[in-house]
Amino acid sequence: MPTLQIRLTILLLTLGLASLWVEAAATERMPRAVRLLLERRCVACHNEHEPKGQLSLTQFTAARRGGDSGPAIVAGKPSESLILNYVSGADPEMPKEGPPLSDKEIAQLRDWIRSGAPWPKNTILTERSLADLNWWSLQPLHQPPLPRLRTTTRTNQFRTPIDAFVLAQLERRDLGFSPEADRRTLIRRLYFDLLGLPPTGKEIQRFLQDPDPHAYEKLLDRLLASPRYGERWARHWLDLVHYGDTHGYDKDKPRPNAWPYRDYVISAFNTDKPYRRFVHEQIAGDVLWPNTTDGLTATGFLAAGPWDFIGHAEVPETKIDGQVARHLDRDDMVTTTISTFLSTTVQCAQCHQHKFDPISQHDYYSLQAVFAALDRADRPYDADPQVEHRRRQLATRQTELQRRQTALQEQIEQKKTDSIRKLEKQQQELQKRLRKSSGKDMVRSAPAMGYHSQVAQSNTTHKWVQVDLGQSLPLDQIVLFGAHEYGWSDFGFPHRFKIEAANDPSFQQPHMLADHTTADQPRPGARALRFTGQGHQARYLRVTATQLWNRRRQGSPKTKDWIFAIGELAILSNGQLAKIHSVTARDSIEALPGWGRQNLIDGVYGRFDLPDLAEIEYGVTSATNGYHSQLAPEANTLKWVQVDLGKRHPLQRIELVPARPTDWKETPGFGFPVRFRLEVDNNPEFANPQIIFNQQQRDFANPGNRSVVIHLQDVTARYVRLTASRLWDRGGKRHALAIAEITVFSGDQNIALGAPVTALDSIESGRWQSKSITDGFTSRTPLWNAEELLLARTSVPKDQQTLQTLTRQLEDQLRGIVTPAMRDQQEKLQAELTEIQSAQQALPAQQMVYAGTIHHGSGAFRGTGHTGGKPRDIHVLTRGDVTRPGALVEPGTLGIINQVPAQFSLKPDHSEGDRRVALAEWITHHENPLVWRSLANRIWQHHFGRGIVDTPNDLGRMGKLPTHPQLLDWLAVELRDRGQSLKRLHWLICNSRTYRQISNRHPRGLRTDRENHYLWRMNRRKLEAEAIRDTVLWVAGRLNLQMGGPGFRDFVLEKPEHSPHYEYDKYDPANPTGHRRAVYRFLVRSQPQPFMDTLDCADPSLRVDKRNETLTALQALSMWNNKFMVQMAHEFAANLSAQYEGTQDQVNAALQRLLGRSMRPDEAEALTAYTQQHGLANTCRLLFNLSEFLFVD
Repeated sequence: MPTLQIRLTILLLTLGLASLWVEAAATERMPRAVRLLLERRCVACHNEHEPKGQLSLTQFTAARRGGDSGPAIVAGKPSESLILNYVSGADPEMPKEGPPLSDKEIAQLRDWIRSGAPWPKNTILTERSLADLNWWSLQPLHQPPLPRLRTTTRTNQFRTPIDAFVLAQLERRDLGFSPEADRRTLIRRLYFDLLGLPPTGKEIQRFLQDPDPHAYEKLLDRLLASPRYGERWARHWLDLVHYGDTHGYDKDKPRPNAWPYRDYVISAFNTDKPYRRFVHEQIAGDVLWPNTTDGLTATGFLAAGPWDFIGHAEVPETKIDGQVARHLDRDDMVTTTISTFLSTTVQCAQCHQHKFDPISQHDYYSLQAVFAALDRADRPYDADPQVEHRRRQLATRQTELQRRQTALQEQIEQKKTDSIRKLEKQQQELQKRLRKSSGKDMVRSAPAMGYHSQVAQSNTTHKWVQVDLGQSLPLDQIVLFGAHEYGWSDFGFPHRFKIEAANDPSFQQPHMLADHTTADQPRPGARALRFTGQGHQARYLRVTATQLWNRRRQGSPKTKDWIFAIGELAILSNGQLAKIHSVTARDSIEALPGWGRQNLIDGVYGRFDLPDLAEIEYGVTSATNGYHSQLAPEANTLKWVQVDLGKRHPLQRIELVPARPTDWKETPGFGFPVRFRLEVDNNPEFANPQIIFNQQQRDFANPGNRSVVIHLQDVTARYVRLTASRLWDRGGKRHALAIAEITVFSGDQNIALGAPVTALDSIESGRWQSKSITDGFTSRTPLWNAEELLLARTSVPKDQQTLQTLTRQLEDQLRGIVTPAMRDQQEKLQAELTEIQSAQQALPAQQMVYAGTIHHGSGAFRGTGHTGGKPRDIHVLTRGDVTRPGALVEPGTLGIINQVPAQFSLKPDHSEGDRRVALAEWITHHENPLVWRSLANRIWQHHFGRGIVDTPNDLGRMGKLPTHPQLLDWLAVELRDRGQSLKRLHWLICNSRTYRQISNRHPRGLRTDRENHYLWRMNRRKLEAEAIRDTVLWVAGRLNLQMGGPGFRDFVLEKPEHSPHYEYDKYDPANPTGHRRAVYRFLVRSQPQPFMDTLDCADPSLRVDKRNETLTALQALSMWNNKFMVQMAHEFAANLSAQYEGTQDQVNAALQRLLGRSMRPDEAEALTAYTQQHGLANTCRLLFNLSEFLFVD
């Protein structure tokens, strides 16, 4: 019994001590070292939101409870605390990322647990970055004094202060500067560094012979003033911002208006724009300088990178894929901005806190909030400042007049009676019905618009257009359709005209079919006009306009341009649509695909082809889509469907009507086979088929909306079978055969109507049924007769007559409430508005730039324009997942400058542009050390081939350390505090003793600093792809120095309407349009130019801070055999042959042009012999492959 009491006492004491430990743990203060350790190394994975192993270490109760493996922390008992087991040992399991805990950190953790693991209830741990602000690149910028050198005599080697910093590092390694390069080397080095082109022979000689001791400085000044400088250095910048002329991603569509940003960058470098202004313009130029060309085109920076066309244009923002696309779009804006200007890897904080630098997820998403209202889209601008000023004046006045007009209309609205409002409602309903019946809400069937005469200066000028039927035919009916353009459905239709028929093309003896030349005719609108042939038979028909129409946009004032235009002309003969062979006219505008004589008879009636006209006239009344086979994974899968006509019939015509389902995205030609055959037989098994149409050897162009008609002769059969041998690609490796209707005509009767249908297989689902292929309907409408459909379009709808009556009644009642003074004011306001519209129309058309902007769109890609540019809400996304939004964030930036807050102080009613201005101000803040260190390092990199920091886009802990930290700070302060002039920094660098060294190696330097990190010699650098290409053109005498404008295309563009194909092999390198500098090349993201890609050209889909520099056999083969190189070698040889007679003179001239020097005796013998054996063109090809040509020096 006493023993049992003792045991109970011990147990109670133990339990009491445990509860005391828990109570103490909940009240005592947690050691700061332990808290920081857990926050930095544990909480990232073990938190309340995503507890790995179901363990959270954010609160004491959760840590004590533990996870899947048990309690992580047992207060007072280190040996039972699993956390210590996991972090201890030779190969610890935790933490998963980063180095293991140190012995000291493990001891701190053990001592804390042994002491009862004190952890107050209100102490909640949060994830902390490993990093703090104690990093070299985040320290404040101060210009260091020049270092002291061991030998004072060495100060004579200084040309700029740069040399003191470099020499100080060399002295520590018992090294010094290499000798200065000769003038021939220096001029070539300077030309390529600053201009990307070689000097001419005359320029070399002038420099070599210049006795002025400051000849080098004068040369440097001259090169920095050259327009070629901006082209050269803009290319470096465009690499950083991953500029391209296509969108990238799957479809990679062309981006035709990207180039103004490229031209802006070139101009900014040439004018030595202060860097602070350069940064501000690219981030918020449209806000800070909205009335300047630079202010608008600079914002192309925000849109320079790839853009997911499908994710934006085809998927709405309400869908998850649409949200992902827009999230990635903002990520690109944030990453490009911060990496370009600050050399900081902010993108690493998209899914979690940055593992190395002091950047939180909150910081990252605060930056996304800065760009939350923007999308990438074209925006207009005026290149001429005077035009911009005039346009702005007119717009301001227009806004004021419209405000007054609105106020006046509100007064009238208050006076309206119920009777007037009722009439207005009826009018609106009728207008809506008529608009639907005219097809105004439908997309144009084809880009063709019709016939358009040349512009006349007088409305009484006579214009005519005539058609040739090929033979004399009875004329039943003539049908004319107006053209649809600029908002008009009867664009260009003449006010007065006549129609004549004749059997001779000169119309010497015409028959008058319609004479409307004495009075203006009513406008036809969207309806067609019908004229009878009056029993005449003729081969030619002519329409003559005697009073022309004024060419203008709908709602715009009249112009001085008078024209004659018709959308379509159709002739009915013997009850059928007659075939018209050709069109002639007095004159015409041939601007295909829109306007052209042949477009008068192309089957596009105004805006629509016949199937669309049927949909407008009869409505979508079909209950089915047609037939659809089972899906197949491979395109080359056989599928067939056949019709049983009941008995043998003589067959004259078969029509295959393409499907155009109403329950699928708009897809004319849905499911139409790529390769197929049409066959008939009298046996349902098709044992002995007769092939009547064979399209199995080559792909058949998808017919879209139009039926495929096969005319037959001497064919009699009972069964008709359509067999597909290559199926239509539905997407996602799903292929199928689908068709709306098969019609089979015997005489004038469709004998397939209602006939039984069999097929190899069929999906038999919803609107897809095999029997639907003979139900008398397309996917949209009943089968229609072309002649009846055209004539139906000539009748005036009853609704239109009713609308005219309603409009007259409404006008009568409005006159009763609008006073003469109000009417007078209305007329004056409208008159002035019309004058303003006329003045606006007279201004030159605006240019477009693809930029970051508020997008006013529709459909899937609406943008934020409809909300007035209100920024989207941005949340911290758990693990970067758009389906897991966390806390809402406000616009802000990185908390890396102690003196400047990370969150912006913006007014509650701030605009989206205020956010971008705040970011630009923060980036260029005087106390922000990163922006100036980043730029100084980038400029140094392009002069020496390697930056002072060899990771130019990362000055953080994941990047490399600077080789010359004091020099970098000195350059950064010089840049910041001396006018932010890039040219001044170039001058200091290029004029330094460091830069002017030879590039030769010597043993001592190789032993001490093999990689030349400390610059005991100049680095030998290979020319970039653009410099090689431009120099080849220059050497061949074909370089075109035209600046600016749209880029040239060194490819043939095929299939641009869907997924463009960029065919480089089909481009002719002799085409002079492609002989401009490479900076003006149209850059394709998905398909790099093979020659340039081989030479290590930058990938425009990537932010390239430092290009690869390789030496490969493929490069040598390309330099020798690429058709561009072969063509330029022939051009070069032709120039030499024209200027020099002897072989040796020609070869010597080639070397002078190519390398800037004469041949040496050994070279003369070898090259002359080679030329005599293989020809001068092959010698030029050989010279292009010399290392001396391909390297700077």
